[in-house]
Amino acid sequence: MSVGNDVVDLADPETRLCGLHPRWVERVFGAAEREALDASRSRHRLHWALWAAKESAYKARKRLEPAAVFSPREFEVELSPLPAAAGVAVGRVFHRGHAFALEVRLDDASVHAVATSEDEAGARVLWKVERALGNPGVAARRLAARAIGPALGLDPFGLRIVGRPPVVTSRDRRIQVGVSLSHHGRFVAFACTLADARPA
Repeated sequence: MSVGNDVVDLADPETRLCGLHPRWVERVFGAAEREALDASRSRHRLHWALWAAKESAYKARKRLEPAAVFSPREFEVELSPLPAAAGVAVGRVFHRGHAFALEVRLDDASVHAVATSEDEAGARVLWKVERALGNPGVAARRLAARAIGPALGLDPFGLRIVGRPPVVTSRDRRIQVGVSLSHHGRFVAFACTLADARPA
């Protein structure tokens, strides 16, 4: 199974829609997505939910096909209506004949999308988002290790997250888990499927 995730800090200055290039929306979103944006009462949240969905599906696709290139319009998002406050929207992302299951979690501060390949429905997905200080790459790796270690019965301090795409390895047991890391603004996030855990 392949997994990807993306987090967006909704308060980051980069997310102000008025600051985007006028043609950015046309280059990134397909016709159906633009229609949904035009009809939305929460355009800011939907805009970044769709963007995070595309990014997360691209990361999942890249694991399946390392030569994949990110062309946002080629990742077509179907998403249920966003919750009025904090909550989850579900859907799918399609890319060149492949479909990815999608969950987008929203609150007042952030959007977090997790995309998984649909070939293994029902696999347990482990994910988390938190605010972080300092180096975001290091903070995302620490967050993932703190969550993955206990889930697999391993010492989180004995886990290493290395490579591109990132892989978790353990010094206690020969195991390897594919993980997706993300950070933006004040937030770091990760996602992995425990079905990916396999002997190294």
